Amino acid sequence: MKKHVFILNPQAGFKKTEQMKALISDTFGKLAEIRLTERAGHATQIAQEYSDSVICAVGGDGTANEVLCGTVGSNNTLCVIPQGSGNDFVRTLYQRITKKHDPKHILGKLNSFRERNIDCGRANDGYFMNIASVGFDAEVVRNSERYKNKPALRKISYILSMFYTIFHYHGVDLEGEIDGVAFKQKSLLLCIANGKYYGGGIKIAPEAEIDDGKLDAYLIESVPAWLFLCVMPLLAIGKHTGLKFVKHVRAEKIVIRGEGLTLNLDGELSPTDEAKFEILKNGLTVLAP
Repeated sequence: MKKHVFILNPQAGFKKTEQMKALISDTFGKLAEIRLTERAGHATQIAQEYSDSVICAVGGDGTANEVLCGTVGSNNTLCVIPQGSGNDFVRTLYQRITKKHDPKHILGKLNSFRERNIDCGRANDGYFMNIASVGFDAEVVRNSERYKNKPALRKISYILSMFYTIFHYHGVDLEGEIDGVAFKQKSLLLCIANGKYYGGGIKIAPEAEIDDGKLDAYLIESVPAWLFLCVMPLLAIGKHTGLKFVKHVRAEKIVIRGEGLTLNLDGELSPTDEAKFEILKNGLTVLAP
């Protein structure tokens, strides 16, 4: 049986961290090693210390992304124990089980999970297993920080930020190539998906599959705020793909260029003027039902 290493982010709060440590110890005993992160990027470094182990990311999509970056290309297996505000990747990965966001329920089922090879995305020097994007939603993630510091608003920080961004963001001039075919347009959002959900359950990529060897790109033209507000309910349930200002293509390689872009990889933001995306077919081994 492979060793299980649980990587926790203590910034979630002392009480929450201690409860999770106790839950892991009660479930796995001496078979588990618990590591706490100390700084940004530390989860990646911890994951790289191990070989032929199950590396469990305990946290939200950002924590999972850090562990992913230390796991991809190794002989380790990634496991996600959701404890964040979004938990979007597990909505796709754990779609066969109930209580997807209950850490205790998932910990209790880990021994029945099996290894599964899935696709992984690469963007410049980084990786993503769920969603990469530029434009509107990257601005939403950035603007959500203004609400996350307020405990009463933390769980709805993304939704509040969406409404704020709708009336303050007007799109970006993008150009590039999708599998070698050039495009150029004023865009509200470019979402490049491996998983189906982001933003706390928004089904942005209903056609995406995590093992089909393709990236699903959704390019949304810049539209007036009132129109985007009207179609938001369709975005939330994945019924937006038939709209005339939404273009959906499947591709293996995508290149985009634009001035002052903010690149969003599984909720982690970085500035760039150019981004190169590609799919790594069966590039990641995970534990899943």
